[in-house]
Amino acid sequence: MNRLYYILKLFLVLFAWDVYGQFRPDQEINQDELEQSRQQPEKNVASRVVSWNLTHEGAFIDSIKLDTLHKFFHNYHPIFKQSITNTYTGNYGGAYLSNDYSKRNFASKFYFARTHDTFILTPERLNFYNTTTPYSMLDYSQSENQNRQNETRFNVLHSQNINRDLNVTFRYDQAKSAGQYSFQENRNNSIALYSSYNTEKINLYGGFISNRIRNLENGGMINPAQLLEISEQEFISMWLSDARFELRNMYFFANGEYIVGSKSVIGDVELFRPVASVIYKYKMENFIRTFREGDRSDNSEYFKNFYLNPEFTYDSTRFNSVNNQLQLKFHETAQKKFSFGQRAYIGVDFVNRLFAAPGYNNPVYPFYPGTFEKHLYIGPNPRWNKSSYANVYLGGGIFRHLGNFWTWDFEGKQYITGFLAGQTELKGLISKPLIFISDSAASIRIFGELINRVPDYFLQEYFSNRIKWENDFMNEQIMNASFTFISPLNKLEAGARYSLINNFIFHGYGGIPQQTKNEQLILSAFLNKDFTFGNFGFKMQVLWQKASASQYIHLPDFSARLVPYYDLVISKVLFTQIGMDIRFNTKYYVDAYDPATGFFYLQTQQKYGDYPYMDAFANLKLKRTRVFFQYMNIGSQFLNRPYFTALNYPMNRMTFRLGVAWSFYN
Repeated sequence: MNRLYYILKLFLVLFAWDVYGQFRPDQEINQDELEQSRQQPEKNVASRVVSWNLTHEGAFIDSIKLDTLHKFFHNYHPIFKQSITNTYTGNYGGAYLSNDYSKRNFASKFYFARTHDTFILTPERLNFYNTTTPYSMLDYSQSENQNRQNETRFNVLHSQNINRDLNVTFRYDQAKSAGQYSFQENRNNSIALYSSYNTEKINLYGGFISNRIRNLENGGMINPAQLLEISEQEFISMWLSDARFELRNMYFFANGEYIVGSKSVIGDVELFRPVASVIYKYKMENFIRTFREGDRSDNSEYFKNFYLNPEFTYDSTRFNSVNNQLQLKFHETAQKKFSFGQRAYIGVDFVNRLFAAPGYNNPVYPFYPGTFEKHLYIGPNPRWNKSSYANVYLGGGIFRHLGNFWTWDFEGKQYITGFLAGQTELKGLISKPLIFISDSAASIRIFGELINRVPDYFLQEYFSNRIKWENDFMNEQIMNASFTFISPLNKLEAGARYSLINNFIFHGYGGIPQQTKNEQLILSAFLNKDFTFGNFGFKMQVLWQKASASQYIHLPDFSARLVPYYDLVISKVLFTQIGMDIRFNTKYYVDAYDPATGFFYLQTQQKYGDYPYMDAFANLKLKRTRVFFQYMNIGSQFLNRPYFTALNYPMNRMTFRLGVAWSFYN
């Protein structure tokens, strides 16, 4: 009763606040209205927000619609927004690996950041804005227990124009999850300050991003049977009590475009037609990952190997990259039926790759001759294994984005010098609009990709206290293809994917990277469909996958997400959605996890799956305020089945969660 009282009290306060708020603007704004938003008078203007992001090395703008819907607002977890099911360490902010092979794409270049990729804010993931009035978004959610096993998220975004052309945006994302099990706390922080300046002939973008991830690593359960035998999670025994990892990252970026064109008068309106653009892109990124264990306990039973110290670990790995790129783009002409655009670019990446296995206080690298005292490096030589590279590349493409018949985009990229010399990337996308059951926005999309990929900087050589490797891997040859049918009106998306890989690289048993000469073929098919029957609805996402050489990659054959729900409007103003969110995948050899590297790797000890992860939810919206109430993993209360998300890593037991988001336009 106390919980219900506080929930209702909070809800009434929020709604009372909202009643006096400014009317929410129309969100059906696209990039074509960017110029209109600049032409608004300076006083007594209606609130308009135009949003977009940059794609294809900054050559194109992709319009973004602001997310103000209440439907499925409860699905807040980044990894589950991306994939139906995931292999992960069970707690928000921890390491993860998508169980959908096609979603294993990563935004950062740092190999050791891949298992936290979706929690890292990158320049490519930023949305830019142009607003007639300041726009703010607050997003907050918290689990039921404020003092123990708490999970809290708080995200802030504020964007406003200094004048009609210049915008400044601030974004802050914060999450802390204490975890239901011992030694499981995760903390994630991202902060970004960036700006855009857009006129007819000049587009400028620039900013700064900082990311920090801090995780405790408990190594999973010592005895998996305790999950169903012990009622209090804190009494379940974990392998590690003093292991922790930290990932820090910073980005500085700038994009500039100068457009050459001509003006023409149509009626009384003077229009500018772009002909060509010169685009310059700069991005600096640096990463440091540290892993420590052994301060307070003996972990030798868990970590069988050591290469510096049997009792203490303090590993450090760093990656720095500076990219400069110059691009020339010729625009397509909408008035010409067979017109198409062209783009060509040249760039250089300056890269530093460093790793060390520190002693008690300072980073040291044992392969250099010098003096050691109790594993502490004294000198005189450098203490880092450091390599520097200058990767020069050429690229270009042709495209047709305008018109109502076919649109297409073909692009190629070739590295000519440096560590990545010989790496080739070719890809193409063809889209054909069509009419399907009265849906004129339906389309088919055909995608193809050929990659000759040089193995990552850290795959050839790495050393740390608990794990090391030296490899001479060959380039991976990858062919990806997909066919997708999309019907927005009918809320339908279906398709098939094909991946063929030669010299496939994987993390084998024990976590060491390995390569096989066996050809790896991965086939998949998917179906996403929303059904509505009056106020009742049913959301369905289904994925089937099959690997030809399954001894080198473990994937569930079948994964699904099923969401039955009921929509209603209370008192004509309170939009409500009530339902059940169910995720499921078949049994398979779920990957194991190595805290020392942060990677998942193959195991054949135990299969997990066939467990329906069920969340009961209610999503509500009143004007600018959205709220969700959610009971997560309710099956743990009555299904006597193990619910592991990785080998020996259980998901959270049933917990209540509350979330709220406010939008401000003033």
